[in-house]
Amino acid sequence: MKRMLINLIATFSLAISLSATANTQVDNICKDAEVWTKIVDQICWSCFTEGFSLMGIGKKPDGASSNDPFCLCNDNLGVPYAGTKLSYFAPMRLIETVRLPWCSPTLGGITLQDDYIGMGTVNASKGKGFWNSHYFAFPLMEMLEILYIDCHQDGYVDLDLMYLSEVDPTWNNDLLALMLSPEAILFATPLAEPWCATDCALISADSAPESTFGCAGCDGHLYPFTGSIIGQKDNVAQSSLIAQRMISSLHRKGLAKKTMGDDNVCEASIAPFTPRSQYKFSMIYPRAEASAATANGSCCHPMGQSTNLWCLPVGGRMRPGMEDAVYMLWQFKECCLTLGSGD
Repeated sequence: MKRMLINLIATFSLAISLSATANTQVDNICKDAEVWTKIVDQICWSCFTEGFSLMGIGKKPDGASSNDPFCLCNDNLGVPYAGTKLSYFAPMRLIETVRLPWCSPTLGGITLQDDYIGMGTVNASKGKGFWNSHYFAFPLMEMLEILYIDCHQDGYVDLDLMYLSEVDPTWNNDLLALMLSPEAILFATPLAEPWCATDCALISADSAPESTFGCAGCDGHLYPFTGSIIGQKDNVAQSSLIAQRMISSLHRKGLAKKTMGDDNVCEASIAPFTPRSQYKFSMIYPRAEASAATANGSCCHPMGQSTNLWCLPVGGRMRPGMEDAVYMLWQFKECCLTLGSGD
């Protein structure tokens, strides 16, 4: 009896020790991005002015509305009203790309669940990896009470977790992802390589063409919409590609809307294919992209732009043990601004 009791105590002690060791290892993997403590100096504030246009005057990205200064829409009651066009990039979302399932650098480096089955991996030397991704509402201007513009508001006024890839069965299953996006068969063939190579060159020239919607610029292959990556050895480009796939997956599911173009000045619409010029990235963790002192002369960049332009040297924004990333997503909005009652 005494020996059995000793064995039980030893087993219990070993279990506690292993659990503590596992938790310590998880804490070492899941880092705190310090989003709140560095919110001032790690944000690319100048991105707000890129694409700013009032009354049709100003530079707009590809796929934007015409330069007509005035617009006509209906309010919530169906009453027509006239206004003037306003266009700008707004900081709307945060996207995390992580190796450890349920890890959230944005929420202070906590793990949302103690289930690490299917733990993500990154093997940059072989160009392979598996990532999970999280999508947060982050309306920065409204949160800081700096500016509120009634332009395609979605009701979010604070940090909110909107999407977890861990609970999406299509994220780790290529066959299920293929059912969601059957066009992947076309874009994953060698015939699409020249098309996507051209897309990489155009985006590196700071142009995000809407015509090459099936490509991901210089980051790699946009399809399938899963966390698996093959053929990309740059960790930074891998994380950027995962963020692109996240956005494309949300658009395909109707969870993200198009807020630019003549048809969307009055009201945002569902767009199964991602309006690529509608978005720009700026990394805020692990190395904040908050200075315009880069090769592209800006601290926010089009999705898929070569890391040689916004992240020198290649992979320079990553450090050993800091492969996870957090991106600020800037969304281009166009709306009909009026002093009267309108949407």
